[in-house]
This record gives sequence, C-alpha cells and structure tokens, in this order.
Amino acid sequence: ISKRTLYEMFGDKEELLYHSIKSILQSEANEIQAKVSTSHSGIPALFETFDAMMARSALRKRIMENLAKFYPELYERVMTENRDYGLGVLREKLNTLVKEGLISEMVNIDLSITMFYYISMGLMRRQGRLVLPNGISELDAFRYTIINFFRGIATLKGVEQIDAWLAKHKDR
Repeated sequence: ISKRTLYEMFGDKEELLYHSIKSILQSEANEIQAKVSTSHSGIPALFETFDAMMARSALRKRIMENLAKFYPELYERVMTENRDYGLGVLREKLNTLVKEGLISEMVNIDLSITMFYYISMGLMRRQGRLVLPNGISELDAFRYTIINFFRGIATLKGVEQIDAWLAKHKDR
C-alpha cells in the first residue's frame, strides 16, 4: 500500500508502531494459551504459561527497552494495557482455581495478582543481570519463585498438583 494510505489508516508512525506491537503481543499470548490449554489444566497450566512467557522474554525485553528509549509515551501505554490485560487473565484463572479447590478461598486475589505481577516482571526485566548461585539459571530462579508463590496460596489439593508437576519436570 502507499504511504498515504498507511497514514490514513494509522494517523502517524507511533500509532502504526502501537498496533504492530499490540499484534505481536496478542499473537504471542494466543499461541501460548493455545499450547497450554490443550495439554495442561489447574496450577500446572499456569506454570507452563509462565515458562513459555519466560522463554520469550528476551525478545520482548529488547522491544520494550527500545520502545521506552525512543517512544516513552507509547511505552507507558503498551505497558499499562499489557499489565491490565495480564492481571485480568490471571485474576480470572485464580478465581477458577479457587472454585476448583486448588487455591485457598482465604486468599486476597487482587493483592496476590498484584504482588505476583511485580515479582515476575522484576525477574523478567532483570534477565541477564541476576546474580545467582552457581548452577542456577534465571529460568530456574523464575520457576522457583513462581512455584513457592503458588505453594503459599494453594490448598492441599493444589500443593499435590504442584508436587506432581515438579516430579514430572524434575530434569527440566
């Protein structure tokens, strides 16, 4: 298409960039969701989702760092929308896990998802700069943090799922 048509559709470069990044992030989320939903359920589905997100975080981190550097307002817009979307999905999933008896009913879901979001985002943003004990990868540290977070809010039935997932993936 012509440059004129492109700008009629998007207005300016920032809007085109915004829609491009949103498309990439949504495609990634859809791909991860499709993969996980067909092979896992319960708490293990969350672990598999987080593993897939962590595996792709290096590219996402580079994109977002460049966006922050060259388009700070657009960066804030994308980060806010991405955060709100992610928290909504996690809220929905945790509410489902509460109904399934895997997460304690006494858990404050909103506080839990907020704390989990900031912990996991902090780990992803520090990728490549974490100082860890010898033999521990960043993915191992991320998994360890996630597993222990969910172990803390899980019911006994949920802890059994976590332990089964760990036993199945002990060589990972």
